[in-house]
Amino acid sequence: MKATPIALAAALLASGGSAAAQSATEARCILLSNVFAKEAKDPGAQKIAEAALYFYLGRISPNETSAQMKALFDQQSKTITDANAGALMGECVKVVQTKVQLIQTLAQQSKPPANPQGR
Repeated sequence: MKATPIALAAALLASGGSAAAQSATEARCILLSNVFAKEAKDPGAQKIAEAALYFYLGRISPNETSAQMKALFDQQSKTITDANAGALMGECVKVVQTKVQLIQTLAQQSKPPANPQGR
């Protein structure tokens, strides 16, 4: 598992230009989401991982350099093992689910009445 996240991080750097995750946790979630999106056997798990990947990619700060991003990826890839990857990915997904629930709650609160008067 160690070599795969580093290779994937390098691919992200090559295609993403100058950017850096806002935190080490976000960098770790980018690495994990990318791996799970490609390697998960269950299509549902792959979709969740892809959604998480896009969520965390959207949190990349445009003010950081590629070198800073690479340093974060290198640092975080050392914390990921086969034994803890699933649990760490679960933590990443929980953050995404919380944000989705927040948006859904806001959308429900702002819905117009089902049968407005006069229509």
